[in-house]
Amino acid sequence: MITKQTIMDFYDAFFNHQQCDAADSLIAENYRQHNPGVGQGRVGLVKAFEAKFSSGEYFHLEVDQIVLDEAFAAVFLRSVDEQQRTKAHVVDLYRISGNQFVEHWDYFDRRK
Repeated sequence: MITKQTIMDFYDAFFNHQQCDAADSLIAENYRQHNPGVGQGRVGLVKAFEAKFSSGEYFHLEVDQIVLDEAFAAVFLRSVDEQQRTKAHVVDLYRISGNQFVEHWDYFDRRK
């Protein structure tokens, strides 16, 4: 069962500590991605973020709120810089099936 803590742990491990293998249990192999900048499937997600992590650009996400039911999870978060200033607000929406994320949509509101 996916819990808010499961999601928090995934975001911390995968995005903030760049442990790409954290995707193995939560992200379905055939994960459907609706962000055109990220490839399809778990492999597409991992490849996209391996490239981002290796770019040398500072990358850190702060989760503000998670809304969760049996079928969907919405993660409200901020991308922050080294001084913890907000660079962008983001909402990730996931469809859940079989205790994994199987589909993803996102919304970005970048700070100017």
